[in-house]
Amino acid sequence: MKTKTLLFILFWGFHLLSYAQKPGEIIFSSSPIDPLNPVSLKTNFAAGEHIYAVAYLPQTVNEYYAHVAPDKKVNLEVFIYTVKPPLYDYQKQDREEQLTYVNLIVSGSIKANKYLVIDIVPDPETTEAYGSQEITYKEFGKKFDGPANFAEALSQLEAGENQLKFVLNCYYNEAAKGSLTLSGNSFEAYKQLALQLNSTAANAGAKNARLPKAEKSDPALESRMIAALKNSNDWKNGRIDAAEVLKIAIYDKDWYIRRHEISGAILHRYIRAAIAVKGKGGQCAYYIVTFQEDYVGGKFQPLKYDGAGDRYAINCENLGK
Repeated sequence: MKTKTLLFILFWGFHLLSYAQKPGEIIFSSSPIDPLNPVSLKTNFAAGEHIYAVAYLPQTVNEYYAHVAPDKKVNLEVFIYTVKPPLYDYQKQDREEQLTYVNLIVSGSIKANKYLVIDIVPDPETTEAYGSQEITYKEFGKKFDGPANFAEALSQLEAGENQLKFVLNCYYNEAAKGSLTLSGNSFEAYKQLALQLNSTAANAGAKNARLPKAEKSDPALESRMIAALKNSNDWKNGRIDAAEVLKIAIYDKDWYIRRHEISGAILHRYIRAAIAVKGKGGQCAYYIVTFQEDYVGGKFQPLKYDGAGDRYAINCENLGK
């Protein structure tokens, strides 16, 4: 009898696992999912719950992007749609309205898998969605793509029961999809989670971050760079979150000359520096900043600020390492 019971449990356990890993399906849970052993799966969630997902693909990410070198990053997309009843009786199909979408920039070993782990609205304290070397999300202003985007979108849902459809696209092809129900009188809790996830993203990787090493030593040039940065509109209007400059490292070994495409005449020269700053909230970060000198009348003009890249969080104590 015990043997039969064990065989029955094993059979159904294997059946459920196989179903969960059906190619083209996205599964969900309120706790992190082991893609090779998914448990505690669900499709009904209450407002404010954490949401985790795994998408199982018909083929590896590399196979979808066979035209891209294996060591290069590729872009995947996750769309969320709200599914609503037809507006009119004669319409037979539900309406799907796009709620949001997110770009996942994927590289490394993840591209060799036939599954993709996706944190939809994870716990900000434990999520590994940000700071990974193999999955990265873009920053738009001071807001991040990924879970922070998902959480903010969910905070805008109407009270009641919401049917949501998730679709993963690989190279413009639908690779997996899944649906869940999210219910509640208010979804305001996700707005707070979005803020926390943005903070997590902004500081992801800060513990292990290091300021790029200087490729050129020129104290006089460094001083002019700092002065030009502080005189820029980006510094003054807060586009660069900085209260003070802490350290500078000239990023390029020498100047780069830019010439006119047709005449070949020198237009200007430019050089970059990694500049570490302390933000107004006390957090440290660095930017890769470009400086330029126009070429007029046979000589280069005074140095000017030409723009800054993304913000890279770094622990303040790491600036001395």
